[in-house]
Amino acid sequence: GGFPQEELTLRGFIGALGNQVDAWFISHPHDDHFGALIEILKNPQHMRIKSIIHSRLPEAVLKAEPQSEKLAREFYTLLQNLKDTQVFDLQQPGDVFRYDDMQVKVLGVANDFTGNPYNNSSMIYRVWDRRKSILFLGDAGVECGQKVLDGPFRSELDCEYIQMAHHGQGCVNRDCYAAIQPTYCLWPTPSWLWDNMGPGGYDTGIFGTVVTRGWISSLRCVKKHYLMIKGTQVIDLTEA
Repeated sequence: GGFPQEELTLRGFIGALGNQVDAWFISHPHDDHFGALIEILKNPQHMRIKSIIHSRLPEAVLKAEPQSEKLAREFYTLLQNLKDTQVFDLQQPGDVFRYDDMQVKVLGVANDFTGNPYNNSSMIYRVWDRRKSILFLGDAGVECGQKVLDGPFRSELDCEYIQMAHHGQGCVNRDCYAAIQPTYCLWPTPSWLWDNMGPGGYDTGIFGTVVTRGWISSLRCVKKHYLMIKGTQVIDLTEA
């Protein structure tokens, strides 16, 4: 969904693919996840969005992050007024959506945690077809990940690919990654965050990315990292 200022880039990307979206999954209502989508919903132009799948935050959680509340409420109002788009507000995990030979199963939905509130309500979902499986963690925090670990779908967490939670920092714990047992890690992480750059250089910043990297390195199952650095940088652990 991108930042609001990324609207034109997103329109161009979708336009090049036919200007139709079968399903738009919203992890949680932070501007870097749905800001550009909000601008598109205000003026779809010729874009057709068949469905939007999200999990509305409980009212107490919505109010627990005042700096994000206004935009989240604007999004919910837009959803209520959509006429040609089917909206799914999932309040219980377990729903399965099918698109050709691909399936999506929602394993985690919005929570009532008021600590790190919006991130900890990230929708967690598993995507798979006959060849590959990917687990999307959004910006899930420790409590969000633990709830899925303790829930009825723990056995479905294992995936070949994983989107690293919250850009790989301040995220789910090591036990969660160990349960997933990924072969490939997808890091939506810029270089400064990958190295936790701060005033003193490498790993002197305030983020936990290097700690997460240590957890992943201890999992013998991981073969490659795909990093959002200068396009996509690949670290092949089998050649290290």
